[in-house]
Amino acid sequence: MWRFVKYSCFALTISIIFGCAHPGMPGGGAKDMSPPEVLKTNPENGSANFSSKKITITFDEFIELDNIMQKALISPPMDKLPDFKLKGKSLQIKFNEELKDSTTYSIYFADAIVDLTEGNPLLNYTYIFSTGSKVDSLSIFGKTFNAFDLKPPEDVFVVLYKDNNDTLPLDSLPFNVIPYYVSKTTVNGEFQLNGLGDDEYLMFALKDLNANYIYDQPGEDIAFLDSLIKPFYVQPINIDSLRADSTMFVVSDTLDEEEAEMIRDSLIHDYLHEYEAGFPHIELSMFNEIDSTQRLLKAQAVRKNTIQFSFAWPARDVELIPINFSADTTWYVEEVSKNSDTLTWYVKTLAIDTLEILALHQQDTLDHLFIKLDPKRKKMGLSKRQQKKDDEKKEYLGSETNVKGGILLLNQQPGIDFFHPVKSFTNDSILLVVDEDSTYSPQFVFIDSLKRKIRFPIILEEETGYLINIPDSSFIDWNGYHNAKIQTRFRTKSLRDYGVFVLSIKPAVTQPYIFQLLNEKENVLQEYYFSSDTTITIEHLEPATYVLKLIFDENGNKKWDSGNYKFQIQPEKVIYNPKKIQVRANWDVEEEWIIE
Repeated sequence: MWRFVKYSCFALTISIIFGCAHPGMPGGGAKDMSPPEVLKTNPENGSANFSSKKITITFDEFIELDNIMQKALISPPMDKLPDFKLKGKSLQIKFNEELKDSTTYSIYFADAIVDLTEGNPLLNYTYIFSTGSKVDSLSIFGKTFNAFDLKPPEDVFVVLYKDNNDTLPLDSLPFNVIPYYVSKTTVNGEFQLNGLGDDEYLMFALKDLNANYIYDQPGEDIAFLDSLIKPFYVQPINIDSLRADSTMFVVSDTLDEEEAEMIRDSLIHDYLHEYEAGFPHIELSMFNEIDSTQRLLKAQAVRKNTIQFSFAWPARDVELIPINFSADTTWYVEEVSKNSDTLTWYVKTLAIDTLEILALHQQDTLDHLFIKLDPKRKKMGLSKRQQKKDDEKKEYLGSETNVKGGILLLNQQPGIDFFHPVKSFTNDSILLVVDEDSTYSPQFVFIDSLKRKIRFPIILEEETGYLINIPDSSFIDWNGYHNAKIQTRFRTKSLRDYGVFVLSIKPAVTQPYIFQLLNEKENVLQEYYFSSDTTITIEHLEPATYVLKLIFDENGNKKWDSGNYKFQIQPEKVIYNPKKIQVRANWDVEEEWIIE
């Protein structure tokens, strides 16, 4: 299946193919912003029956080359790159190997050619020639973007393969063979491939970490089309001729020459932008292929007697076997993260300072670990006297509040998360002070099975200040440590300080979806799951600008999944609402999002 997108770089593309001059800003005292212009080439750009050993490209000004050996791309690729040499206002290209018979070559310069004085680049200039009697003149245009956030990736190669290999199947070529045609994306993710023959091609985009044009490194981003693609022909358009045509682009004769030229160039740009709408533009969705191998990513004591194990995948088939310690009674409890890929052990104080653990996955060894139970002792480097003094410091049951920035929403509950499971507690002396004049004895509830997290089910009032005071020794953990005095202050705002956002989503297809409300930095603030028409109401929103994102959750696992080329799986589709939502205080915002 082909996927097409329109974008506004085609005017530039047409001038590239046919070597026309790029329109520049009028002269005068202003800084020169114009790129170098090609005056002539020898042999002529687009020549057939090419037999020369050298190409000369002459410019209208002195130029220099910016990383030409890294930026210039030749299709089909050569074993030995040619020599690039400057002589006056000309660039000379000398080949270091024999050219193939009856083959169209293209030399793509990206932004390697810049003027000498200001460094203005000649963008995407391409020189095409053929060693045969005809020059292949078909093209492919398109755009790459990261599948997860739709942003343009940097330094991506777009490559084409011909089905002309007798020993390897077509879909395995990217793993083993250098592509037949290569181009590179611009900073906007746009690409073009010119001088193509009338064939069907396998198409990829590749974040090539080792610069060998082959998909062979872990961590290399890739994109692929689901089917073969055929290039198309673009009717040559000479920009200089358009600019000189007084009947196509009529400009008032009351303007001076500079103003008229600027307006005419703008009209030409608009004309070419409309012209490009009739041509297909390919979308390539870049992703990092999922590595299905289970790995132990990190294992460490995050604080005394608290060990955290992080895995690449959910740790359902993982065994963590203590080697140097065993006990008849429970000496640790385990907490599993939401995605089951992180395990946290809360350990009782042991007679050893280092725990030896064997990590297994389906009987295969992942790692052999030695973990100090008190991470502070690893970095001390203290004398015995200093170490003893430090060890004798009184220890407390650590904790943190869920109140951030001293503000709670009216639909939230204040709470405390202790660093270890609580064994016993007393709430006789816990106090809740409201607006400094009303005092209560609040109740609390544990919200987890390990008894680490408490919440106070308080009905909060608008524009009110609160203080929760927990005396020391109110909570004691299973190691006998008790809490130091805890005071949590917070206040609430008025309902008028917040906005309400109501979103009606109408997808064309019934299937699992994930809706995410993001801030402008694209951090996920809230997430909702649905499969058909739905209305989402989000209250107590801070006045701000919000971004709406939708994930097509094809497998219904409530998360975005990347692709896999080997199994011909595309990454799950992501779209953004083009309209950013401006939420104001004391306002309700309603929006409808129709998903095609």
